[in-house]
Amino acid sequence: AESLPAPRRLRQLEVPVLALGLCRRLYGTDLGQALPPRRIQDDMICAGHPRGGKDTCKVTTGTSGGAWG
Repeated sequence: AESLPAPRRLRQLEVPVLALGLCRRLYGTDLGQALPPRRIQDDMICAGHPRGGKDTCKVTTGTSGGAWG
């Protein structure tokens, strides 16, 4: 992953909290060797838009967030 400098301003975004079952289906998918399935733990919070669209890491719309540990 590319190392980027910290933003000068704290960014925030309102995103919905996803049900754990939905989160596991969305983020636990095997996408091949480059991105193996991710395990979503019971103590994680999953938030974002299931179809993507809003992101705090990009100026324009991008992919949704993922699980927060």
